Amino acid sequence: MNFDVSAGVSPRQSFDSWAKFAAGLEAEGVRRLWVIDSQLAMKDLYAGLMVAALNTTRIGLGTGVTNAVTRHPTVTANAIAAVQEISHGRAVLGLGAGDSALYGIGLKPQKVAEVEEAIAFFREKAAGIPIYLAVSQRRMCQLAGRVADGAIVMGPAQPDMVVRQVEWIRSGGPPESFEIALIAPTSTDLEDVRSWASTQARLLSHHKELSPSLSRFAAEIERSAETYDYAEHLSRRADHSTAVSDELVRALAVVGNAEECAARLRALREAGVDTFIFPLAGRDRVERWKRIRDGILSQIIV
Repeated sequence: MNFDVSAGVSPRQSFDSWAKFAAGLEAEGVRRLWVIDSQLAMKDLYAGLMVAALNTTRIGLGTGVTNAVTRHPTVTANAIAAVQEISHGRAVLGLGAGDSALYGIGLKPQKVAEVEEAIAFFREKAAGIPIYLAVSQRRMCQLAGRVADGAIVMGPAQPDMVVRQVEWIRSGGPPESFEIALIAPTSTDLEDVRSWASTQARLLSHHKELSPSLSRFAAEIERSAETYDYAEHLSRRADHSTAVSDELVRALAVVGNAEECAARLRALREAGVDTFIFPLAGRDRVERWKRIRDGILSQIIV
């Protein structure tokens, strides 16, 4: 198993503090840091990647994830090439159809064909940099399997849903080296993952069909989407976080005691996941990663 971290540079965080955070993750064994691109809620993605590149030597550095609308593909190709050079080859381009960065300014995500066109452009202009596609529903999963180097499955952390998503990805005919990474908010403290669960609930409101494990939450998922504030995207202080019940948080995230969390992660691994990406928000993020690693992951590493 591989273990990555997803994080954004909070408006309340200095880049000096961010540099120490990135270096701390590297020192504590994180393989790759995926930096969130959401201009209304986080500081600039590429500033964060550059600071991380200059203060680390081994950890992979990815856009987690960007889009081809708020940043024109030529701008992204230029920026990710700079990260690749400064980091001495550690850059990864994580791309999606667009979520909070687009919805927050009144735009809608790209169509699948538009995303495919953007990937073709990046193949030519950002040659040698791996491209991972953020996916959730069938057509994007199939596209990832067909044209990307890996998929970032946006969840939720329900094995029956992940089995379905992995099947869709594999139907695209990916190569043997293809990597399936799952965003897996994980904690023994329910409040640590509530903000991410509220985001996941909003994303699920766009699904035409929910998996059996989630269908009973359909009405609550719709209500969560209606209250979402994109300026507070992934903030632990966001008022919209209270829209998700404790029961729904437990369904969408990996939460419980250490043994329960380890069992859930094992089930997700068996569903076809190669890599877990652990989103970290708020303060003391390196310490929270260490608690996940030492208290939970130590039980599933074989």
